[in-house]
Amino acid sequence: MTSPRAAWLAVALVITGCERDARAPAPPGDHAQPVQSSSPMITADALRTWSEQLCTQPALDFDAAIQALGLSGALVKKSSDYAVLEPPPPGTTRVGLSRENLGKNKGYLGMIELELATKLPRAELDHRFGAGNVLPIADVGRGTEISYEVTVPGAPYRCTVFANFDDATGPSSLAGKIRLRRAVVRTPQ
Repeated sequence: MTSPRAAWLAVALVITGCERDARAPAPPGDHAQPVQSSSPMITADALRTWSEQLCTQPALDFDAAIQALGLSGALVKKSSDYAVLEPPPPGTTRVGLSRENLGKNKGYLGMIELELATKLPRAELDHRFGAGNVLPIADVGRGTEISYEVTVPGAPYRCTVFANFDDATGPSSLAGKIRLRRAVVRTPQ
């Protein structure tokens, strides 16, 4: 059985992005500093901040988008409308950027796709974004997708955060793929 101290330490390590096997109790007298993960975790807080930034920024090309979000890596063009960051920024195994092909945002950033190095629990996403909408499964074996809407009053864009879960969608389900979809806010005419 895990002691309360070990359980608290495990929670603290997850919150700070450090990794340590929470199942193994710390050896007696072990007061060493936690081992920092080789790939920091992307948190629900970071995703919320990025999605709000995507709402408030003007039309962005790929270079401006990675600069606005503080991402690192070089853009590698894969097609006229798609690029990836190489190497992937810390906390990710892949980051892709897509241009919008229609509407007022045509030619500018439409979506950022993130494959996370450490998956995020649904409970954290729900806590940070509110209750999400479970989307219909389009392809067998694709998992379950939940969307979260992010708006900032007066901002020119809105952002939809799509989280892809491999398993059922309980609070402990883990999302390994996240998409941040940017769309122009339609003004009443």
